[in-house]
Amino acid sequence: MALAKTARPALASTLVRPRLFRRLDRARAGPASWVWGPPGAGKTTLVASYVVARRLRGLWYQIDEADADVATFFYYLGPSCAAAPPTAPAPHP
Repeated sequence: MALAKTARPALASTLVRPRLFRRLDRARAGPASWVWGPPGAGKTTLVASYVVARRLRGLWYQIDEADADVATFFYYLGPSCAAAPPTAPAPHP
């Protein structure tokens, strides 16, 4: 059973956002992406629906005030990494 802090939110019916999905597609070329907006803007729903639509694997981690302590961050992140399915190694040329 996943902890709420590390579980991707369940989605009900969501509006597909093709323009924002294209922007996220382009952002995946980099090592990381940052989605920013005011509370209630739909950031969580956007990212969760994008992960589902693109059939991506990933870890979900909800950051809050308690994460100012690095030990707490790794306490929750560690089990998530251990539960993630292994990635096949990249083929060598």
